[in-house]
Amino acid sequence: MIDLHAHINKKEAEEIEALLRDMDLYGVRKRVISTLSPEPILDNIKFIEECVKNHPDKLIGCAVINPKLPSSLNDIKYALNSKEIAMIEFNPVEHAYFPDFNDNLPIIIDEINKKGLPIKIFTGIGCFGIPQQWEQYIEMYPDTKFIFLHMGCFDYGYTCIDVVARHKNAYVELSNQYELQILRKAFSLLENKKILFGTTYPERLTTSTLRVLDAVDIEQEKKDNIYFKNNNEILIGGEYT
Repeated sequence: MIDLHAHINKKEAEEIEALLRDMDLYGVRKRVISTLSPEPILDNIKFIEECVKNHPDKLIGCAVINPKLPSSLNDIKYALNSKEIAMIEFNPVEHAYFPDFNDNLPIIIDEINKKGLPIKIFTGIGCFGIPQQWEQYIEMYPDTKFIFLHMGCFDYGYTCIDVVARHKNAYVELSNQYELQILRKAFSLLENKKILFGTTYPERLTTSTLRVLDAVDIEQEKKDNIYFKNNNEILIGGEYT
């Protein structure tokens, strides 16, 4: 099992050890980690690097970039040059920006596209989390994988699925999406490879996403792909086997 979305927000050994124990408890082989700590972005990236260096067999690094900051162009250059960073994450809700009205974002996404890393995007919960605001970038960079975290949550779940269905390089991640009608639409409309397993640990329990998959009537082979194969292929062509 590969968990595509988890956080380490308290930079303490106890939190990291708790995350690793949770992985062992539920059979999570690899976990992509990022942090939303209020500390400077570069410090956060270096912290994630250190976590991955200490646990390379368990953890995969993801850098959260805030394009509102003057430092964001330097932050993305550092992240893209790091061997420990395998994904880039944007959280327009946490950082309060509209992706279609940000001068730095096109430059940043262009640099990510050159490197070939997947992009995770927080969707849902208010006007900053509308999936359609990212379509211009999805269309502009067809070779870059764009992953909508939380499947648009409750407010944008239906339209998030429509956006992903329109683009071969767009995907949805399952954590924090518990509306059965939205989930059923995703499983009926989207290719199985476009549905990705994540937990949002520790804000959400790992069992929450596991129970979502138990509640949806799909074949076991498709569940197994969501647990491992789909994410494995997202991460730089399946490097993390």
